[in-house]
Amino acid sequence: MDFQRSEEQVLLSDGARRYVEQSFDYETRRKALGGSEAWSAERWRHIAEMGWLALPLPEDQGGLGGSPADYAILMESLGGGLLPEPLIPVVQAARLLLAAGGADDLLAATAAGDARPIVAHGEIAAGGLLSYVETRAERSGGGWRLSGAKSLVLGGAAATHYIISARTAGEAGDREGISLFVVPADHPGLGRRDVRLTDDSFCADLDFTGLELPADALLGREGEGHGPLREGMAWLQLGLHAEALGVMDKALWTTRDYVRTRQQFGTTLSTFQAVQHRLADMAMEVEMARSMLFRLLAAFGQGGATLDRTLAAAKAQFGQGGFFVGAQSVQLHGGMGMADDYVIGMLFKRLLLLRNLHGAPNDALLALSRQPEPLFEERI
Repeated sequence: MDFQRSEEQVLLSDGARRYVEQSFDYETRRKALGGSEAWSAERWRHIAEMGWLALPLPEDQGGLGGSPADYAILMESLGGGLLPEPLIPVVQAARLLLAAGGADDLLAATAAGDARPIVAHGEIAAGGLLSYVETRAERSGGGWRLSGAKSLVLGGAAATHYIISARTAGEAGDREGISLFVVPADHPGLGRRDVRLTDDSFCADLDFTGLELPADALLGREGEGHGPLREGMAWLQLGLHAEALGVMDKALWTTRDYVRTRQQFGTTLSTFQAVQHRLADMAMEVEMARSMLFRLLAAFGQGGATLDRTLAAAKAQFGQGGFFVGAQSVQLHGGMGMADDYVIGMLFKRLLLLRNLHGAPNDALLALSRQPEPLFEERI
């Protein structure tokens, strides 16, 4: 696979970085989140106008027909900006809608920026297992009745619609029997509690008992929701890993600039060999993460078990490497690194959050060890 960036991809990356630098610096973010702002309608309009929502969607669905590599480049370029807008969760929902079929109007509205569908799938007892669904759905008259709860719904505080997974057959952990339902965010039977995360951004917890829905709320075929969920989760993880690479890169170069100017014992910190070694270790972690992202993009073209194994390996690599880079950045900044009024602390918080989303790195390693085939083929 050729990872040389095309002219269009260079322009995409430059435009995203320029937007972050000119429109959303760290001080703007700190004030916005300090005021409990989960997202900005104005910034969302800008995101839609620049085509970032339409980028990973096919042209026949109102998108721009971008590739996974295009999407990863965009999210890496935006990563250092720490935007609170739910771009990645909305792309996850859009790709799920594509895989499930139906809801074309909602998909078109999403690409235009008029709708923000969010996948509500995670449950407290799931432990990162995609097929774990306890929420139940049963037929009620001519429609459906849902009962259950969803936790840590990324982007949930900004949603216009939720795509809720519920079990219509089988037991928790079964792949078969999971169905998907599109629910308006303002449905009177839906309870929502916004939750502040480690990096001061917001997610949502949902609860509902006897949530009445019409028959056409069912998305796709009954009991066949696992495949679309898997597609959406793959794009979610791709976006989060690409974002993590952008955050790691920002933390590395911010720290490099700091030690070049901070003086101790009559000289700059960058002259100390121990500091140079730490920066070198951080740079190696960034490059290993970049290589893993390339491997993940290659696996998107293969799909199946290869993609599953690579996603597990990427989760472990980015979780461990991101934490290392963030922790070393904070330590090299000293007390300033722990202060909320300086960017490095927020970069570390974001990396810490990404490390623990959807299971810890050790959980990914355990899942990888159970795969029947090796991740990388031996070449002689």
